[in-house]
Amino acid sequence: MDYYLSNISKVEKQQVPIRGSKGAYIQWLVTKNEGAHYAVRRFTLEPNGVIPMHVHKYQETVIIVKGKCKVCVADKTYELKEGDYIFIDGGVKHAFINYDKELEFFCIIDYAEDMSIQTIDEKCD
Repeated sequence: MDYYLSNISKVEKQQVPIRGSKGAYIQWLVTKNEGAHYAVRRFTLEPNGVIPMHVHKYQETVIIVKGKCKVCVADKTYELKEGDYIFIDGGVKHAFINYDKELEFFCIIDYAEDMSIQTIDEKCD
């Protein structure tokens, strides 16, 4: 496929499949189905939404476009707001916790041989 054109409103919104997630939704915008070697995903988290501590082998870059959130990565905690972005290497534990307004971010990932996600029983404080 030489190119692919669509609109975010046409892409199915699914609940984030990570155990313990709450008020968190994902849309797969660009994937290997369109011939890409990476994926672009849009996440929305409702107020007080959570994607709990987890780890996977693929790398990701998260770009905050609306709202603010707490991100726990490795053993550190950061507050990210609109315009901030973070690169998280494969094998690094991380979590996202939304504050009081809707959070929206885009996440670009590579396709690792193993795309599984493991939830980690740790809190993001």
